[in-house]
Amino acid sequence: MSKLSFSPLHVNGMTIDNVFSLIKTSVDIAILVRTNLGEMLDAALTQLIADNESFGQQINKNQKSELTDNLKPLDKDRDATQAEINRAVTFYSKGSDETKKAAAQKLKLFLTPYWDAASLPLNTQTGVLSKMIDKYKISPELMAAAKVIGIDELFTALETKNNAFDAVYKGRNDEVSGRETSGSSLKPAAVASYNSFCTVLEQAVNLMPNDTNVALFNHLDLLRKKYHAMEGGSKDTPAPDNAPAK
Repeated sequence: MSKLSFSPLHVNGMTIDNVFSLIKTSVDIAILVRTNLGEMLDAALTQLIADNESFGQQINKNQKSELTDNLKPLDKDRDATQAEINRAVTFYSKGSDETKKAAAQKLKLFLTPYWDAASLPLNTQTGVLSKMIDKYKISPELMAAAKVIGIDELFTALETKNNAFDAVYKGRNDEVSGRETSGSSLKPAAVASYNSFCTVLEQAVNLMPNDTNVALFNHLDLLRKKYHAMEGGSKDTPAPDNAPAK
């Protein structure tokens, strides 16, 4: 059996937002199989979660402090609209009207991965909401469910507000450049923890392979390839045999 090695990815050279998003998605995938990871991988995952949470909190705090007066209301407005959607879904999913209850439960299952988007770094939040809305708009069942409980217009409003925020945010050249320093002091710790987790996972799939570890490796490797393409890949070099690309 050939030795498995993660695809190269220059994580330390990635943007602040993309580093956070890469690690957040990797953590979300790993948590689904956490009970089967083994002691070493679980310890590495615990450290990765802690470091990335601190990293994300600093990014969000710094980005919010950089917002101009015309951006703050836009961010607050989209947060309020998503919160209204969440409240309605929660309310009707516990109600006595079986038709509305079924519709709300279908929406809650869909919305669960996006439920706390407002707590994410601002640019990550924009992307997460855009992804959520795109999936909603191509699903006749989800749109019908939203109409049943009367929140279809809220989804439309959330899309409008998220796009409005994104347009203004991208137009602020000074703040765009400022975002790259937001969270920079905690980026090295988050990147180091991510690389450590990848190293431990590589060792696990090569020394003690099982279906869970191999499947997790494959999922995370696909994610690395995605971010490699997003970042252009020009800075990447092959990793040594005993370590993932940095």
